[in-house]
Amino acid sequence: MEKAIGIEDMAAFCKKKGFVYPSGEIYGGLSGFWDYGHLGSELKKNLKDNWWKFHVQSRDDIVGIDGSIITNPTVWKASGHVDCFTDVYVVCKKCKKPNKLDKSEVGKIKCECGSDYDVKGDLNLMFKTQVGPVSGNDSYLRPETAQLMFADFKLVAENNRLKLPFGIAQIGKAFRNEISPRDFLFRCREFEQMEIEYFVHPKKVNECPFIKDVLNHKIHILSEDLQKKGEEAVKMSMKDALNKKIIKTQWHAYWLAMEHKWFIKLGVKADNFR
Repeated sequence: MEKAIGIEDMAAFCKKKGFVYPSGEIYGGLSGFWDYGHLGSELKKNLKDNWWKFHVQSRDDIVGIDGSIITNPTVWKASGHVDCFTDVYVVCKKCKKPNKLDKSEVGKIKCECGSDYDVKGDLNLMFKTQVGPVSGNDSYLRPETAQLMFADFKLVAENNRLKLPFGIAQIGKAFRNEISPRDFLFRCREFEQMEIEYFVHPKKVNECPFIKDVLNHKIHILSEDLQKKGEEAVKMSMKDALNKKIIKTQWHAYWLAMEHKWFIKLGVKADNFR
């Protein structure tokens, strides 16, 4: 029987082969931060280039931007991040291991050692920084790339003479002050996002002109009913998912199928998605 490959095995392999290193390891490193080596940086660039070509350069309805990592802090106040982008900071009463919980999980989730958590309070996940001199303005490193797509929406639409439906794409760094970074690259504090915000008229969510291209595309779907019954995901076409109202709108079905197709095109196994 073949041995299952774990997260630790993958991290060791990536370090040995030149894909990913712990950042600043010769000085002890810093949890949640990683450096990409000679192979990792090439792999990451190839992925970004492929994503950009597939989603932006090969389409007439999506344009790209490259927004600032630091912007006016009022943007993050307006979006709700200043007040609501928080996790509950907890520490195990026995092993003292820190963790984060959603508010709905407090009192219900135990530490992996089996003990209860001691709640320390809410922690905003945004990194705070200062713009200007010592008495300058407090601002934040962006925790996601979407916000400036909204803030720049009017300018982008006017400059490109865009009409609905259309999308705005961006690739860039994002930062989250994770309470307990772990699982190699799956929960870190600095990472890169490839994101699209696609805008449609609210009364035309079922008027996708491209829907015929994906109706026969099949994906594994784990519906609400299947989850309640404890059953496995079922493979079905986008047409069936729409007819059964598991997926509510044509545009949603279209983009689920398109992203699924992109991953498969890269060589990822289709059955690994649901």
